[in-house]
Amino acid sequence: MQKKIRRMKMRISIMATKANAELNNFAGFLAQEVSESMRQSGNGGFREAAFTQLAIEYLTDVNETGNARVCTAVHRTKSGSRLRQINGYGLWDNYETLDIFIADYNGTGIPYVLEKSSTTASINLALKYLNYMNKGDFNATEDAAEEREFQQNFISLKENLLRVRIILLTDGIVRKGMKTEKMHAGDLSVFTEIWDLERIFQIWSSQRKREAIEINIPERFAQKIRCLSIERSKKGYISYLSIVPGQLLADLYDAYGSRLLEQNVRVYLQNLGKVNKEIRRTILESPEMFLAYNNGISATATQLTVINDESSETGILKYIKGLQIVNGGQTTSSIYYARKKDRADLSQVYVQMKITLIDDDSQMEKVVARISKYANSQNKVSETDFSSNQAFHITLEELSRTTWASPVTGYQQTRWYYERVKGQYKEEINKAHTSKGKTDFKDRNPPHQVVRKEEFAKFRNAWYQAPYVVARGSQKNYLHFIEAEGKRTPTREYFKETAAIALLFNAGERLYGRKPLAMGDLRYLAVPYALAWLNYYTEGKIDLQEIWHQQVIPEELEAVLQDVLMNVNQYLQDKKPAEYALVSEWAKREICWQELKRYAPKNWGIALLSIRHLYRKDDDKTTTDEGALNAISDLSIEEWEKIEQIGKETGRLTLIQTGAISNIINNLRRQKPLTEQMVEMAAGILQIYNGGMRRR
Repeated sequence: MQKKIRRMKMRISIMATKANAELNNFAGFLAQEVSESMRQSGNGGFREAAFTQLAIEYLTDVNETGNARVCTAVHRTKSGSRLRQINGYGLWDNYETLDIFIADYNGTGIPYVLEKSSTTASINLALKYLNYMNKGDFNATEDAAEEREFQQNFISLKENLLRVRIILLTDGIVRKGMKTEKMHAGDLSVFTEIWDLERIFQIWSSQRKREAIEINIPERFAQKIRCLSIERSKKGYISYLSIVPGQLLADLYDAYGSRLLEQNVRVYLQNLGKVNKEIRRTILESPEMFLAYNNGISATATQLTVINDESSETGILKYIKGLQIVNGGQTTSSIYYARKKDRADLSQVYVQMKITLIDDDSQMEKVVARISKYANSQNKVSETDFSSNQAFHITLEELSRTTWASPVTGYQQTRWYYERVKGQYKEEINKAHTSKGKTDFKDRNPPHQVVRKEEFAKFRNAWYQAPYVVARGSQKNYLHFIEAEGKRTPTREYFKETAAIALLFNAGERLYGRKPLAMGDLRYLAVPYALAWLNYYTEGKIDLQEIWHQQVIPEELEAVLQDVLMNVNQYLQDKKPAEYALVSEWAKREICWQELKRYAPKNWGIALLSIRHLYRKDDDKTTTDEGALNAISDLSIEEWEKIEQIGKETGRLTLIQTGAISNIINNLRRQKPLTEQMVEMAAGILQIYNGGMRRR
């Protein structure tokens, strides 16, 4: 036994030594990266700013922040001591979250312990800066241009903010257990986070995966949550039952927002649904009955610590990692918004919660999907919603938020908003608490460019010659699509191609018309069949990437599509076999499509020659991509700075676009390649610039 203990201690010692060696190496690497960044900047720069830029890049890569940039602002007293300070900021999450970065950089390349007094002092400097911003008295100091820009953005977006995070970035090591507290600056909730050398190393070395939510409940929220555990199942999970105060749920949503609901099949549906209205009414009128009326919450976790309580059969929930509310997002969000908007008293609101601990990551997606399917009953959930958390849909959602379409008129770039979860688009609009905020969001994400999962499936199945599947209805069509394409990893080109098909489909519906001026009653069948026929007889050569680029359907293509629609509509009515009572029943059969393919363009007098110039050339994509990249690379840093300045002066570039230019300039200075997203943004910015902005 003693030998086993000695061997175990030796293994632990070796592992600790190895971990320390890796951390030591990373500390040296980080210092070298900062020095190299300063060298490449050309003017030396400040070490603290270079470190902040590097740390922001690491956090952006794992989606821990967004739209972030360096902004060094140090205000001093008359004696020269620091009064308030920030080193960067990020306005993101639909401008709902403001991240304020404060840096404490040593730069020796050797790990060291950052004492609590230093972390507190740094966080207080950032908090004082936030209070200064809240007061809005910016005439007292001679602020730099980048700082004034931040101040202006803060003023215009302040009403949209739900939370502020003060994030300390340091190359030191902060002792475990250092408490982070929730504070307030005016009406804003303020949370503190510390990204020290160890945490930065973890995301750098973990293939850039986002950190899971980790919560020490008694320490963070001063709550004592009792729970009852069920013995571990042979299937690799253990369940815990608990009664949770509504105040804690509201605090959790306040701190983590939609991150808590990433595995939920839908987002908060506001008070539009009957069930959500009843939840709100109960909170406001009968809070003491909430526990009796509500079905409760189902959550999952990857790690969980329960402290035994000898005086009771229950334990006390202390620590939880990877918390995700799988069923009960409506309840959680309703409680939060009741407190936020209605100033509701939650002292009598309690919710039943079941937490399932799943320690096998490979089983997480499967178990979560089944919990969603079997637990959701409050608001009706379709089969399509249960697949919302598949990697395929998550990737499409990410692509839709970072892929910008060229402006059709004016200068506003827009996005094709992929609604992965039911109600997501409306929820994002409602998060903007002002009319201007709602309008700005809809300008960037127009309602006619919202694509639901079912529509995405309809567009692709129609174009890729399965119109008979589309005719079988939304759910069957979707399940067919997921079976065929759900295992692939969507690319940006795939997403753009589908948006172009959406433009064609929408044009088809518009050309077919609505009653009383419609071609007939079969629009829902004629449009998918017409698109399938068009793609079949053009041999898949229509250049979808060019349609994406232009964001409009050329007139000659519209004319051909209209002719196709008229003939397909006639075909569906005239050629239906007698054994089918309804056209819709015949359209669901593959034979309907096979018969339609026998009608060539010459049978209908359709001249496809008129659109041959719209066909894709085999090397078009490569040429276009290389051309765009060359145009971007040919611009000097000075030229990008000029574009940024003109964009700000004329108001023709958005906050996101000017932020993108700053990141492009930073990469060019450091001779780092531009990311795909940067190239995408740069191409759109250049189109606006060359389209008239520079002549103003």
